[in-house]
Amino acid sequence: MKRNIYWFGLLSCYGALFLLGFVEVYKAPIYPKILDFFSVSPTKGSTFFFLSTFSALLMTLSGALWVKKIRVISGLALFVLFMGVGSVLSGISGYLYSFTLLILGSFLFGLGAGGSMVLINVAIPLFVPENLTRQGYCGLHSTYGVASILSPLLPGLLYKFHFGWEGGFYLFGGIAASILFFILSGLIRRKGKLRKNGSSFNPGAFKEASQRDKEPKEWWIAIGGGFIVSAYNGAEHILASRMVLFLEARGGHWAVEADILLSIFFGLLCLGRVAFTFILLKGSAFFWLIVSFLSTAAVFSLGYWVSPLWFPVCGLTLSYLFPYAMEWLTDCSKNPPFTVSFSLGMGGIFLILAHALVGWLDESYGIQTAIFVVPVFLLGGVICCLLLSLIAKQRSH
Repeated sequence: MKRNIYWFGLLSCYGALFLLGFVEVYKAPIYPKILDFFSVSPTKGSTFFFLSTFSALLMTLSGALWVKKIRVISGLALFVLFMGVGSVLSGISGYLYSFTLLILGSFLFGLGAGGSMVLINVAIPLFVPENLTRQGYCGLHSTYGVASILSPLLPGLLYKFHFGWEGGFYLFGGIAASILFFILSGLIRRKGKLRKNGSSFNPGAFKEASQRDKEPKEWWIAIGGGFIVSAYNGAEHILASRMVLFLEARGGHWAVEADILLSIFFGLLCLGRVAFTFILLKGSAFFWLIVSFLSTAAVFSLGYWVSPLWFPVCGLTLSYLFPYAMEWLTDCSKNPPFTVSFSLGMGGIFLILAHALVGWLDESYGIQTAIFVVPVFLLGGVICCLLLSLIAKQRSH
């Protein structure tokens, strides 16, 4: 029997990732304001980011231990609550002038963010038919893209109406409350329907939808997926975070237009994910992952050697890479909770190391040299995909 889209579960996932993206991107432009407000050094202020990343990493690395023990949608409600409470505490920290409260809020937000990332990436195949999995993942991650475009506009809007940086965190608390109300009201309606119809299947519960508790841990898939996620994280985050510095170092009119080009990069990243929500690229996931890695490396080369106007196009070529990687992980694995959580955790650890590496290279050789790690990560992703494809073929015989 053909399975329909479970819209309640799908929209719950989309809402959680939208909130996550909104808060994560908002932190960057207000960071200098936070340092000035609390009169702390950049070293001490970096804990605002570090604790959030650390707690999120704890949740992703431990995902295999807890993800099967909770219901997907009710668990998602819990993590949205964590993100909401963390945001509100961050806002209150400005009112109470407490830096300790700010980093506590950041830590709680990270717990909710890490838990949500594991749950939503595992849940998508439960909520959409098999032939729509790719579009489901692209649609999911396009919500992060939309948030990344809207969020940088928020500080300017708040300052225009005489609100401080903490006003954004209160807004995020309100968004979290709205998402939480949507999830809880849907769960209540779902329970009533189950009592009325006597149905035994609830797609909001992972254990009922997939009995995989005793399946083996497929390390080759988990580690391979971790390398793919790491290659993507390294290339996308380093390019996005260092593009402005690179263009400022190049000088001339490129330094003036750096912020505009970065905005276009995020815009094309979002546009690509929205487009591929409706456009199905036929063929194996490995093929399209390789195409994405290679085309991004080619476009990056054009941006470096020909014209920086090509750099934003990397957003378009990268747009479907992460969703398709998640599709491959959940589709080929007999134990998705383990493979997804391990891969995301491995990618998170790699990203921390990648930022440290680029910082060292920038300090030692300059950003013009340091940014070359981007094509290195991309080509490493191609090699990883080719090796995994070969392993997959050998194991299928």
